[in-house]
Amino acid sequence: MKEINTVLVVGAGVMGHGFAQTFALNGLDVLLVDQSQELLERARTWIRQNLEFMVELDLIQSPEIEAALNRISYTSDLDGSAGKADYVLEAITEDLELKKSLFKLLGTTTGPDVVLATNTSSYDINELADVTQNPARVLGTHWFHPPPITPAVEIIPADATSPQTIDQAVALMERIGKFPTMCKSAPGFVANRIQFAMVAEALAIVEEGQASPQEVDRIVKSSFGFRLSAFGPFEIIDQAGLDTYRAIFDYLYDKLGAEQFKPPRILNDLIDQGRLGLKNEKGFYDHADGAAEALKRKRDSRLYARLKIFRNENSGGDHA
Repeated sequence: MKEINTVLVVGAGVMGHGFAQTFALNGLDVLLVDQSQELLERARTWIRQNLEFMVELDLIQSPEIEAALNRISYTSDLDGSAGKADYVLEAITEDLELKKSLFKLLGTTTGPDVVLATNTSSYDINELADVTQNPARVLGTHWFHPPPITPAVEIIPADATSPQTIDQAVALMERIGKFPTMCKSAPGFVANRIQFAMVAEALAIVEEGQASPQEVDRIVKSSFGFRLSAFGPFEIIDQAGLDTYRAIFDYLYDKLGAEQFKPPRILNDLIDQGRLGLKNEKGFYDHADGAAEALKRKRDSRLYARLKIFRNENSGGDHA
């Protein structure tokens, strides 16, 4: 695979400056491009402030601030920068036609084997690959705010994306401490589709007068939201039991009549196959003999660690 030493970040806004900071802290040279010196100076200020706060939190040492800042070059010269890049990450405004124009340009101004990644949170990656020279090097790498902190990066290939491009992107994300996971190019990808389903229901609950925004936030943070950094939804379903989840779906669908609560076919099919979760060692996952007790210990150790942080954050009655 092509060695990646220099990363071009196109767009120095809320996400772009965070990308530059993350790459630079991990020993990569960064070319941060935006349209004006004013935007670039703002990004420089944000990055310095972020790094200084990391020192306050004992996450890095003071000398690392200047070392990281010295790895970032701020410029409005996109054409000149493109030829120097080993990897490109686009972080401009969420405007499909603007992104297509940029990828068409990058296809001709970068080396033919340079990975061209987009941070789009919604657009079909194929639409960008289709307008790009050598489309096999185009893919989506969807980061999450704040980019220097949140571990997840969705890796989204286009139909034309080569396995080598995927391998390069995954290796780079792992090199900078991210948690890359593959998903297909479809509206909302994975995280936003799940996140917006939750948001839609939360908004409906407030609109119906069932709870206030503050009460909804408090419940989410202290219940399933509390668990979700330790276990994903399918791991949680297996622990509770697929039949238990179907019973709850049945009740909610009967009482609320909303289609989102209709028991999903995949759940019914697995139950019909006798897959009930951890209770009989096969659900969405296959569990080894004795897995129930081992998983209980793992679950409790993870959640007790998170409980200590949660209680510390909420000890003063802070509901924010």
